[in-house]
Amino acid sequence: MKHLHHYHVWANERMLDHILQFPDVFRKPSAGPFSTIARTFGHIYDVDRLWFTRMKETSLSAIGKTEFSDVQEAKEAFTALHKKMSQFLTLETDRNRMIHYENTEGASFQNTLSELVTHVVNHGTSHRGNVVVMLREAGYRSCPTDYIYFLRDL
Repeated sequence: MKHLHHYHVWANERMLDHILQFPDVFRKPSAGPFSTIARTFGHIYDVDRLWFTRMKETSLSAIGKTEFSDVQEAKEAFTALHKKMSQFLTLETDRNRMIHYENTEGASFQNTLSELVTHVVNHGTSHRGNVVVMLREAGYRSCPTDYIYFLRDL
């Protein structure tokens, strides 16, 4: 769990650091599932936050609609959240602990902690893929955030 979460943290940091080279693209309107790269990262952040509250078996009244004003703000928010998540996962000894939670519509579900971490990582990977397309459509190159690059970077 910690290893997969470390990959997620690394990939978000790598992509945001890359976008720092082209700061104007972060809030540039784009076609895609979200209106801007800033909103895409806001969604990743909001969902990470939501699932983290579920992992801790606490509640979050609603999912946010974060749209960062600039890349640095996004980096700082992710750093703070991911630090808390990493600390939590370091202390958590039972990866198979069953987590009971409700989705945003109020339906009840249960999954293991490990399954929730895997979901968070996959969700981030999916939306970083959206960012790659948004960058290319704006005329900018992307950077690799595939898992194998993470392993090579260790």
